[in-house]
Order: sequence, then structure tokens, then C-alpha cells
Amino acid sequence: MLSDSLLWYLNKITRKNCCFNNLRVDFYLQYEPQPSSSKNLHHLFQMIREGTFCQNDYGILKNLRIYGQLKLPEFNLGDIPKSLPLWMAYGGNDALAYAIDFAHTLKELPSTPEHLLLEDYGHFDFILSLKAKRDIYDHMTRFLKSFGNYSGFASPQQLWGDVNSASVA
Repeated sequence: MLSDSLLWYLNKITRKNCCFNNLRVDFYLQYEPQPSSSKNLHHLFQMIREGTFCQNDYGILKNLRIYGQLKLPEFNLGDIPKSLPLWMAYGGNDALAYAIDFAHTLKELPSTPEHLLLEDYGHFDFILSLKAKRDIYDHMTRFLKSFGNYSGFASPQQLWGDVNSASVA
């Protein structure tokens, strides 16, 4: 069966996911995996191969034209405003996002983000876990709500009015 083969393959890449509903793989395959451009994959593999967190490498001549330098510019996480509230989550069983990389990212940031470690979570658990709402999204929602309404964000009531009392023509 395709779903069993795919599940075996995904577990080899991402490790076992704790809360992934194996019986729903055929359903998930209708929507996942989402496609990615070859440019995104090239950039990912470049960062893995070189061990860097840099801009995309287009080759010497195009790099000079785009970046104005031979050496690829690094992404500087120190440029993120210290006042920007950040929330991050990671899984202790995620073979695609290692805890050491997470710790390195935390050191590079000018502020200390609120973060959540889910020890049992693998890579796909973050979007496909049966417990994701409770384990992840309730935490994230509380974090976002703790900052109140910003003038830049309109509430649904501000956008559409009271939808319960709206009349349909």
C-alpha cells in the first residue's frame, strides 16, 4: 500500500512522529506534501552542505550583481528588533530541526523568545498531530492574545460587522 510505504519513508527522514494518525495518511496525501520550488530546495541543500545561514548562491557573477560582493551575505538574526515579540516551538524528536540548531538560533537573536519544547514531537506532528491544538496552538494563541489588538490588525467585527445580525439580500 502506498501510504504504508510513504509512512516508512517519511519516518526514515523525519524520525517517528508521536501523534500522527497513521490511518489518515491517504487523506493527508490529498493535501500534503505541499510543493516547493527547486530554488527553495537548492537553497536548503546549500545551507546544509555549507553549514551556513546565508542568502541564496547564484554563482560568482550573479552574486556580484545581486549582492555586490563575492561572499554570500549571512542572514543576521541580530537585525530582528529586540522589541518584536517572538514565539517558537520545536520537537525533541524532529530530525529536520535539531535542538542544537534551535539553541544556536536563540543565541543569535537579540531577545529571548517565548519557546515551547515538545519532547515527543517529530517534524510532521507540528501540523498533523491529533493533539496539536492542545499541545501547540493553544499556547501560540495565548501568546498572541497577550499582546492585545494592534491598530494594524482589524478584528472580524471591524472588517465585516456583526455577522450574526447581518441580513442576506
